[in-house]
Amino acid sequence: MDRSESDSRVESSRDDDRALVQACLSGDSDAWEALILRYQRLIYSIPIRLSFSPIDAADIFQAVCLKLYEKLYTLRKHEKISSWLITTTTRECWRAVEQRKRESQPAIYDDDYERDIVNRLTAEEPIAEQLHADFERQQTVRDAIAQLSQRCRALITLLFYSKEEKSYSQIAQQMNLPVNSIGPTRARCLQKLKRLLEGKL
Repeated sequence: MDRSESDSRVESSRDDDRALVQACLSGDSDAWEALILRYQRLIYSIPIRLSFSPIDAADIFQAVCLKLYEKLYTLRKHEKISSWLITTTTRECWRAVEQRKRESQPAIYDDDYERDIVNRLTAEEPIAEQLHADFERQQTVRDAIAQLSQRCRALITLLFYSKEEKSYSQIAQQMNLPVNSIGPTRARCLQKLKRLLEGKL
């Protein structure tokens, strides 16, 4: 891929959110599914980073998706939807803690669970801008990976996003590739990713 093609794909990706939102507002259910798929990792990453349980993180995810659906037509900068999602998800984390306090429900987890979340939320408030930038960068990388070929996406996911570290032999077997091709393919894919990310991070 030459530089002009890379730049073209990056520019195209900037318009993707606008196009998806417009399609959603026109009643396109496939566009809504694509929008949620694009940002599900971003939404989940925030409560998980704040040490919410997977169950609570899933509840927060559902709440944020509902708010997005309700507020979509009021969003002014459709190309900045990731920023809106970061802010909304963080607020939803606070709301979840406050709701638990109001309901005074019997503890589902150990006694330190809620205290730990509140401490993390409070501690990270002064660096909210840095956190916001971190989540934005993570989403930028995910968007760039999505623009790669299927083989590169699969390889990068196995190398860097798998829950368990995988050896080259395991990856080669899973992708039906020669073991000695994994290293060179990895280098080519990362070079393509680097070009897509130039000027974005």
